[in-house]
Amino acid sequence: MSRHILETARRELISAGLVQHSTEFCLAWLGKSECYLRTLRIQNIDPSADALSTFASKLRYYAERLEQTGESNHLALARLLRKHQKLSEGALDQKARHKWMQPERMGL
Repeated sequence: MSRHILETARRELISAGLVQHSTEFCLAWLGKSECYLRTLRIQNIDPSADALSTFASKLRYYAERLEQTGESNHLALARLLRKHQKLSEGALDQKARHKWMQPERMGL
């Protein structure tokens, strides 16, 4: 599920001109290797909490900067970044809940 969130975000950030290609997205926005998304797809696994957290943090940072300008085109880009920030934070929260809600992890 959260893999789909990152793939959609990558596609939309490329369409908006904020990212040039998948390699840049993985390296600069996720803080991962250039083939990170491809590896997730091949292995059919979800992204790490680290990747989701890094991505959400960068989205938040740039959304705040764009919002401060007050320019309409910047505000539209900020809305796009905020949308993906919220989705990434939601996926991160879901991942964390899944981990701490496991009975064997709580020593029960």
